[in-house]
Amino acid sequence: MRFLVFFIGFIATSANAFAQAQTDYMTQTTRDRINFTTLNSTNNATLFSIKGPAGQLLGDPYLDTTWQAGNVKFYTKLGLSLTTDSLAGVPVRLDLSANEVEIRAGAKDIRAVKTTAIRYVDMNNAFGSVSRFLNVHEYQGDANPLTGFFEQIATGKLDLLLHPSVYIRKANYNVALNSGSKDDELTKKMDWYVARGKQATKFSPGKRAVLDLMADKKEQIEAFLKTEKPDLKSRQGLRTLFAYYNKL
Repeated sequence: MRFLVFFIGFIATSANAFAQAQTDYMTQTTRDRINFTTLNSTNNATLFSIKGPAGQLLGDPYLDTTWQAGNVKFYTKLGLSLTTDSLAGVPVRLDLSANEVEIRAGAKDIRAVKTTAIRYVDMNNAFGSVSRFLNVHEYQGDANPLTGFFEQIATGKLDLLLHPSVYIRKANYNVALNSGSKDDELTKKMDWYVARGKQATKFSPGKRAVLDLMADKKEQIEAFLKTEKPDLKSRQGLRTLFAYYNKL
């Protein structure tokens, strides 16, 4: 009888020990699963970040950061003057982002004028000559939704126009891969336009586009392209071609 009681007690004790061991095992297993799952989850870009400096806005909004000597022609008279609507020989630069012309009146005195108030700006350029930047609203057609100025590269029967602008290229940083850039960047954009009279049309330079555009002088233009071989992707090449066409 004592043996039977001992045996039953032994069985119960063993069962309790086994159950406790099983519980401990399951707890550890569950803990491992949680840890494993958490490890995977933290690789999700929405749940963690990489320490480091915050992104910045790189670049500048100016067509040219250097102050250039220029003449500014306004749409209205200046101040109380009944005759003066322009400034001559003043340092200027174009802010493409704010759509303003900055005029330096002194070492620390800079005036900003909205482009809508200015008909044109004549200023020195980086090519050793003078460029005229004419208000885009002097033209119609594809110029209607634009802001700022057209740089007149060539004028005549057919105007060749360059529209400078700036846009923000957004950061492409990938948190999960820790790659790319955290910085936004101001990026310059130059678009070509052509105009007959005051009707402007966006233009993609190329031989076929040029021949279609100058179809009334096609034979002369084909001969010019063959002998002179102007680079139709460059500013100077297009300027030379349009100057030739405008003389025909």
